[in-house]
Amino acid sequence: MPAYETFSNSFITTSLIEKLLAEKKSANELQRRKHEDWDGNYELYRNKVKTNRLTQRQAVNIPLMKETLKTLLSKIDDAVNIEWSELGGDEEKELIYQEVWNENYIQNKYELADILDKKNVLLYGLSVKKLNIVDDGIDAYALDPYDVVFDPLMEPSDIETARFIVHQNIFKTVREILADERYGGEGKEKLKVWAETVPGITQSSENKKIWEEKMERLRSMGVDHADFPLYAGGDRIVNLTEHYTSIWDTDKKKFIRKVFVYAEDVIPLMEKELDEVIGVDFWPFVLWTEDPETTDLYSDSVADLIRPINKVLNVWFSQLIENRTLKNFQMHWYMPSQNYTPQTYQPGPGVMLPAPPGDDIRKTIAPVEISGLDDTLEAINAITQIVERGSGATAIEKGQPEKGTQTLGEVEILVGKATERTVGMAKFYRLAWEEFARKWDAMMHANAPKFIKLSKVGRSGKTYFKRVYAGDWKSDVGYKPTVRSTSEQEQETTKGIQKFMFILTQFPTNTALRKIAQQRMLEMVDLTPEELKQVEDAEEQQVMEGSQQGLQDLGSRLEELSSLTA
Repeated sequence: MPAYETFSNSFITTSLIEKLLAEKKSANELQRRKHEDWDGNYELYRNKVKTNRLTQRQAVNIPLMKETLKTLLSKIDDAVNIEWSELGGDEEKELIYQEVWNENYIQNKYELADILDKKNVLLYGLSVKKLNIVDDGIDAYALDPYDVVFDPLMEPSDIETARFIVHQNIFKTVREILADERYGGEGKEKLKVWAETVPGITQSSENKKIWEEKMERLRSMGVDHADFPLYAGGDRIVNLTEHYTSIWDTDKKKFIRKVFVYAEDVIPLMEKELDEVIGVDFWPFVLWTEDPETTDLYSDSVADLIRPINKVLNVWFSQLIENRTLKNFQMHWYMPSQNYTPQTYQPGPGVMLPAPPGDDIRKTIAPVEISGLDDTLEAINAITQIVERGSGATAIEKGQPEKGTQTLGEVEILVGKATERTVGMAKFYRLAWEEFARKWDAMMHANAPKFIKLSKVGRSGKTYFKRVYAGDWKSDVGYKPTVRSTSEQEQETTKGIQKFMFILTQFPTNTALRKIAQQRMLEMVDLTPEELKQVEDAEEQQVMEGSQQGLQDLGSRLEELSSLTA
């Protein structure tokens, strides 16, 4: 029985709590439709195969799921690059704010969140990033899709239309909860009592199993072991829920967004207005999908396309192996000594099967005819091509040559179709990061830390540190984020340099243009301030040497003219 159905046995029962649990139940029921599909996608991605006695007796898996997803991921695996523009034109603040973002990106492992974000979309059809306030900025990470559920009536394309969002399966020890100053004393006292009861001890053991399964999923997605919490054997592990919802305020005559935290759907720990907790009045989540629907939040993923076909391939290949084994080791009919009784037999290599009486069988032992299933591999290749066309992960995109002779035009068409899929995905991915950047910016301004410690590695390899304070980067007019992938930024840089080189060829003697082009091109490349200074000093030195040489040449020429005149 789900935990949200057991609240009737809780310490406190109120209409508000009943409302929260009803919201949580409806959101979970909406998502639960997808769990069987999600589990199947994940198992195939991890090469976990379930066999059955009739159709798939061999635990083999054709890695179509992993191969296809990794191919698509390789096309969108560029790290995100966000450039900030101060709307008032303050270049100094703009420069500092860019470095604040870069430091936040590194220290809070945004790149890992980005990788998990993309994998979640490919496997489950959607991904959710959550923003949290930490001492030196804003933390962000991609949630396990099982752990966050949404208002069934929200518009899939706009998370702010949700009446409520529930972040569940947040596992913490009783000690961690008691030490958290955000939670009220009354709830903490009730939690201490509950944790020592038989239901509390039993639930703690169950929570540890759920947590271990969750960690296993994260490991398979590439999360490092250092990012996992560690629990001692005697720790009481509690399942917390952070419940974000809208509550009607009779005094203000409007809905107020609030955050509730409760343990095991039994013990309320916190009730606060949203802007009191995070300083802003929007949901601290960013949701995106690869193939958004207008009516259903849980759209189909690429993995949903691959899963049924992968299962068919596994069955066929399993049968091919099974038949080959049976054919190699043979089965035989024999005449039983007792009266024959028809029954279901278990096939196997070298097995002797009792046969019905017959003249031929009475005299000899007869081999059982086994089909070699010679057409299986051809059928597997044909059905694999269906997946490639549907997902865009063609053999060419995987780095494999296509069978048969193909013209250059045919290859270009295949590559183009594969690109269409990834380009479409990249569009929604970019929009999600733009929303993330705007929310990050608003939360940074609302919860500005006293100072931020920036770091920079010099040419010598030494790391330099600098403190910047809120006044150094906070802007009254705000910032505008521009989202690009790393590859897009490099392409733009290359095109910019090419343009300047072309202009210089048209005005080869224009020293002013040459100097401007050199400065602009140096700004485009990733050089440290120390490296830029070295380049500029070398250029000035070269100019000075050139001037001195010119003066020497001029002096020599004048001496020659003087001697000729004499």
